[in-house]
Amino acid sequence: MHKLVRYIFLSLLILAFIQSARAQDDPPFKLPCPQALKLGLDKFVNLYGEQTQDYSTYGQKQAFSYYVDCRRPDNDKRSRGLSDAGRKQVDEGRDKLSEIGNASWSNAYILAGGGTLYGLASVGAYAEREDFMSRLIAALIKSESSQQNRSPAARRRANLALIRARKALPAPGALALDSWSGESRAEMLSRYRSNVKEMKVAFDRLRVIVRVLPDRPAELLARQIETEISAGLEE
Repeated sequence: MHKLVRYIFLSLLILAFIQSARAQDDPPFKLPCPQALKLGLDKFVNLYGEQTQDYSTYGQKQAFSYYVDCRRPDNDKRSRGLSDAGRKQVDEGRDKLSEIGNASWSNAYILAGGGTLYGLASVGAYAEREDFMSRLIAALIKSESSQQNRSPAARRRANLALIRARKALPAPGALALDSWSGESRAEMLSRYRSNVKEMKVAFDRLRVIVRVLPDRPAELLARQIETEISAGLEE
């Protein structure tokens, strides 16, 4: 028994040493946030891969996280230029969009029978969502400082996007889920139905926010809702 414990301890120690050595060998990546944001998400992720030579799923997740750690504080700083109501709309909009997007990618994972790429896509969507929030904040700031906020055409497009988004909401009906079996199938089915419910609740709240926003920001948000609901469907 003591020999087994000693063997396990030594094995873990060796594994920790190897991982530490790999971490030291990994090229450090440093780029000021203003430069990262100037590049934009796609070019930044490419640069991260080129400099770290880590094109693995883990490496790509790290790149997305690095970008978000730059974009989110920048968004928070910019949103301070909004009214209290505007900041609340931005914060709640982000939260509800995240709920829809995460649930949608989770359902895509379930329907596909699993796959690590869906986790990566979900993290990438988080970064893309923060880029969208930057555009929404800019549109709201412009609307709050302008006396000309009426745009019937933008409002019509917002309404149409909401209609399409509502139609795209998944139904919690019976699913085959042939890729899963036994307890795993029951668990995935329960998770799928929970995701569907969460998406519906978040959509209903976002629809209210769209209605009270100025026309052009409303169109932006409505289109993003449609995008989040459809996440993973094209995979």
